[in-house]
Amino acid sequence: MNAIVDRAHPLTLRYDVWTTDSASLTSARLLNHTRGVTLRNYWLAHIGSQDGRPSYGAYHFVFDVMPTHSLYNQPLNLYLSTNLWQKVLPYGSLTCRVISHAATWLDVDAYAGGASGPIILSSQWLTMTLTNHSPDPVSILGLEQAGDDWIGDIHYSLKALSSPRPDDTRVLKAPVVVQPGQAITLLYKLSMRPESIQRGLVFQPALRLEKGKVTALEVLPPVTLSLDFTPGSGRVPAGTERFVTVS
Repeated sequence: MNAIVDRAHPLTLRYDVWTTDSASLTSARLLNHTRGVTLRNYWLAHIGSQDGRPSYGAYHFVFDVMPTHSLYNQPLNLYLSTNLWQKVLPYGSLTCRVISHAATWLDVDAYAGGASGPIILSSQWLTMTLTNHSPDPVSILGLEQAGDDWIGDIHYSLKALSSPRPDDTRVLKAPVVVQPGQAITLLYKLSMRPESIQRGLVFQPALRLEKGKVTALEVLPPVTLSLDFTPGSGRVPAGTERFVTVS
């Protein structure tokens, strides 16, 4: 995970598991060596069963975490217990920058991007529509991240883009002023590190903004690029952890 985090809002993460439908979650906790991160809420959500095998199903284990301070490549490991099994789930690593008093000057009306499947591409185009509903002009100064993935080819347009390409837009040269009531489309290319490609990535950047003489970061919604598979499909992506059920 590569995220800029507002101290007032936890990160919501997800772990996909394939297990018996009769399993019910009894407890979850972060392991002791996962320092600087607090587990808030967690739940198990059923998302479907394989045809012909109704006793097994796919589940989202959804959990909220709150970093207490900025971290770099901090391993995130969870211990899950159900009425049928117990398992340590190595989620991956967390790189985050924790900020206070994030701005809310621009509304993100649409955010397109992310991918899931047995493979993911190393570069992805991400697009968002931003609207200034405040009575004052807001200037976009740039896009920031917490980690080491590459952000480039930042462009913008004053109209909606159905198939974003830099040829149809202007290069973002700060500052770009968004007037009251105005909407713009911002797009950029995210290129991931090899370890992000192998294990997937949750990416939550922030906009550097200015209003009047005040500058602040506004945290954007997260984008998920995940390696997914259905057990029995014959293809297990690299980085997948074996998950043993007990019946």
